[in-house]
Amino acid sequence: MCDFMTKDQLAYYKGQMEAQIAELEERLNSQASQAIATDTNEMADEIDRASIEEARRLELNRIEHDKLHLRKLRAAIRRINEGDFGYCESCGDEISLKRLQARPESRYCVECQSTKEFNDTHVFRRVA
Repeated sequence: MCDFMTKDQLAYYKGQMEAQIAELEERLNSQASQAIATDTNEMADEIDRASIEEARRLELNRIEHDKLHLRKLRAAIRRINEGDFGYCESCGDEISLKRLQARPESRYCVECQSTKEFNDTHVFRRVA
């Protein structure tokens, strides 16, 4: 069990994430039905069709982002249930409460997250 947080704090974070999950699920259901309902007008000119396709692409990107966020939130709730919530997956240190308040699904402390992002950026640049 998480040693540095009280049961009330864990319940607070779990409640926050459950509310975010409900909001995301509602938005995803709405987006899916809108995507199905949206039809490219065959009478639209080339510019209109391009605009419609760009809007559709942006919507699909948003849907993918929401799905990823949903997976992260569910994983964080699993960590609460398993007693691993609030600990960095890299170094094992406590993740600051300030960071968890901003992003309760955080898996890494600020230092390890910064290192990970730095390494990811540099690996990408070397490959690209």
